[in-house]
Amino acid sequence: MREMSAFDPSRFLTRVNGREYLEVKWRLVWLRTIHPDATIETELINHSDALAIFRARVSLPSGAAATGWGSE
Repeated sequence: MREMSAFDPSRFLTRVNGREYLEVKWRLVWLRTIHPDATIETELINHSDALAIFRARVSLPSGAAATGWGSE
């Protein structure tokens, strides 16, 4: 089992609409601290004048993977 990371995400939380939020840049630091060998694939799914939709997939060499979606 891996040791717990020295990264403390609570130090980087901000408030968005009254709720605690960890910005993506800090989530990436956290991931790389614990799993420097992880891969991240991003894809622009759709783009128009008013909206862009993205997909991100994070994979670990162990086979674990997760997919997230975002829009802006």
